[in-house]
Amino acid sequence: MEKITEKVLLEKGSPKTGKLEQIKMLNLSKMGLQLQDLPVKLLSRLRSLERWDLSGNRLQDFHKSLELPALRFLDLSDNQMEDVTTLESLVSLEELKMDDNLYITVSDNYKLMVLLPNLRIYNGKDVSTTANHLRYVYSDNLRTRIIAVWEKSFSLPDPITAEKLIALETSFVSTARQQVKFGPSSVSDFTKWKVRRLERWDQFLVLLPGVSTPVKRKQTESESNTSIRLTPRKKLRSDLPASPLQESPRKSSLRIKTLTETPVQLKPLHVLQCHSKQDKPEDFSTQLWACAFQPLPDSSGSRLVATCGGDSVCVIDCETGMVMKKYKVSGEEFFSLSWSTVLMSRGGKASAQHCSILAAGGKRGLVKLIHPRNNVAYGEFRASRKSLSVLRFNHQQGNFLFTGSYDNKIVLWDIGGVDSQYNFKVVQLLMLEVSANPLHICLPPTSPSTHLLTACEDGLNILYYFTPGRSEEMEIIFPIYKKEDKDHDYHTIDGLSFLNDDIVASKNYMHGSIYLWSWSRTKAQRPDKKTRTVCAVVLAELQWADTEIPYLALNTCPGKSTNTLSQLISQQLTCWLFHQVLEWPTPMRDGLSQLEGPSINNVAMDPELHYLAALSDKNMVIVWKRDESS
Repeated sequence: MEKITEKVLLEKGSPKTGKLEQIKMLNLSKMGLQLQDLPVKLLSRLRSLERWDLSGNRLQDFHKSLELPALRFLDLSDNQMEDVTTLESLVSLEELKMDDNLYITVSDNYKLMVLLPNLRIYNGKDVSTTANHLRYVYSDNLRTRIIAVWEKSFSLPDPITAEKLIALETSFVSTARQQVKFGPSSVSDFTKWKVRRLERWDQFLVLLPGVSTPVKRKQTESESNTSIRLTPRKKLRSDLPASPLQESPRKSSLRIKTLTETPVQLKPLHVLQCHSKQDKPEDFSTQLWACAFQPLPDSSGSRLVATCGGDSVCVIDCETGMVMKKYKVSGEEFFSLSWSTVLMSRGGKASAQHCSILAAGGKRGLVKLIHPRNNVAYGEFRASRKSLSVLRFNHQQGNFLFTGSYDNKIVLWDIGGVDSQYNFKVVQLLMLEVSANPLHICLPPTSPSTHLLTACEDGLNILYYFTPGRSEEMEIIFPIYKKEDKDHDYHTIDGLSFLNDDIVASKNYMHGSIYLWSWSRTKAQRPDKKTRTVCAVVLAELQWADTEIPYLALNTCPGKSTNTLSQLISQQLTCWLFHQVLEWPTPMRDGLSQLEGPSINNVAMDPELHYLAALSDKNMVIVWKRDESS
């Protein structure tokens, strides 16, 4: 008789529902279950399952083919687990309990931390630091040793044939398994297992010095001539594209799609002066540098925006215009901030919970970690001896923080999670040296754990990280570079943002246009052997204004496919949404004349484009709200 049926799942699941697809929590503990009692076809319907208790059963392994995309918590304590690699398909798992499994070894624990990329809490403890060390630093050390074995005893055959490659692969893999040793003997099983996983022949060859694998790629005539110039208009128009870039499956040229819905219109809602020195209302000199909306777990819109400038960081409710939190650090000048979500472990049998945190840094080279909900600035760490120019969290790995500084370095930190007492640990995972000051750090939406786009004062680079010898992979060059001379240098990238998973918007210093280019097609090119450069595959060129002040604050709202661009102009400030111009209010001093128009230093939107916030160099935060009546 079957132990697990649809009726049993509905009875033991919650919330109470008549559909398996709606179950979020499931308790199948102490039922004497073995692997054959778990029907894969039936369990695969649990697409919304987030928490699963299988403790107190007789499971020795797991179904490799069972995929549960929403599963965050799994309790396998008090079972008979032996083969932990069968859990590899549970890629979304963040918390796992394996207590009281007699046959689980230290090597098995390490395997789980590598196999489950999002695992942070293991047996009630935060293992983020250990897990990330194994996933990246440990793996890099092993990979270096594997390459050393190759360089010492092997080389590619000449001529290369399929038969010779097969023989070479067999010999090399066998030798690597015998000679590569790393770490204590207690984890030798893990080391051998990890070496086998690193020996995927097709991927390994491209890491070897002097070895490259040709990539054939068809190029149509339209690929070499896809530049289109579009001009922004101040008047709202109904004939502009709702989705400006639509690529045909047959051609790679740009297609303009007719707008089928009314573009978003914004109306001014609040103007705040919340970063004043000593809270003086006459302070119109403090520069505000960065703002970002709080991300929500379901990727929906948020009302809370964080702003920084001067010696303070503020969290503002965009609807009410109230400053909900304010943090001041005497002697600091904050230049950048970034939101993320980490796990807070609560000890005992209580499961970990997500908490939204804020990192901010600036002139002093220190990163401040803040938990706004509980109004706690719970820690800080030194990221550089120089000032910090940019902070950016990895959106898929919330405890990974990149910092860029004025010593031409980008550092990746693992800030881990926190416990109920706000204890935390920060570990430096990686340091990349770039050729100039980093102005922007951009993580591709589809590959944030392998690639890094860095906009610097001397160009735009694609960086590989956690790959030995491949830190600076290539530089992206733009058509405007051909017009450079001794008086004009366009290499500084002052604006950079992804419009969607593939399309990037970027702006070059003193260039009167904004490029929209394809990330995937640009990255797929083979770089020049000498210069390591590739040409950006430009999809469109948006005409912009020539201004005396070069820098452009550029941000995008992928959820609405709207490119919002705010231009820094010293005389008269405007914020453009390529179908609407948002005018800036003119501040007045009490009893004095009006101030000169400010410059916008940064702009941000929530994912649903309900609100837009912009910061000025005159100590003003202005909030616009979407006009629902339009």
